[in-house]
Amino acid sequence: MGYKLKTKKSAVRRFWKSTASGKIRRGIKGHGHFLSKKGQGAHALQGTEIVDNNNFAVVDKLLPYRNAKRKRTKALKRAMRREAAANATAK
Repeated sequence: MGYKLKTKKSAVRRFWKSTASGKIRRGIKGHGHFLSKKGQGAHALQGTEIVDNNNFAVVDKLLPYRNAKRKRTKALKRAMRREAAANATAK
């Protein structure tokens, strides 16, 4: 029997749930409040972004129970199967 994995609480506050394809969402810096001073461009950029591929492994370790890596692997396999089926029907 293994040990329980602990979630970093600071990471929980910064990163939201993972998408169905296993990507992790995060907030955009500098767009939490005081947007009225910053003009219309700031309002357009308000919201969330997807964590970059370079940082995905680090963030996934901080959030062990989000299952983002497992979801991402499944989504990639599904995409590969779809592509293979499309190639087979094209031939």
